[in-house]
Amino acid sequence: MLENIKAALGITSNVFDDEISANILVALADMGCTTDITNLDDTDPLITTAVMTYCAYQHNLLHGNADLSDKFKDSYESQKKTLLMSSTYTTFGED
Repeated sequence: MLENIKAALGITSNVFDDEISANILVALADMGCTTDITNLDDTDPLITTAVMTYCAYQHNLLHGNADLSDKFKDSYESQKKTLLMSSTYTTFGED
């Protein structure tokens, strides 16, 4: 996932690997802890896209592009809401 996110962000060096790796873990934890998303398969395209969006949000925030960061944050929050509405990604309603 790290290499895919680096490519999406246009990053070719390894300088930001630790930052991006940490943000991958934070995104997955955020989806698991702050919501009822239980299917966090990191090969699932919707999960991967949400993680990528979270990483873009954080990267732009930390590197001085607040306007773009806000757009990625809004997109990430929207993606989490979409995942929450699908029984594929949650256990909501299960007994």
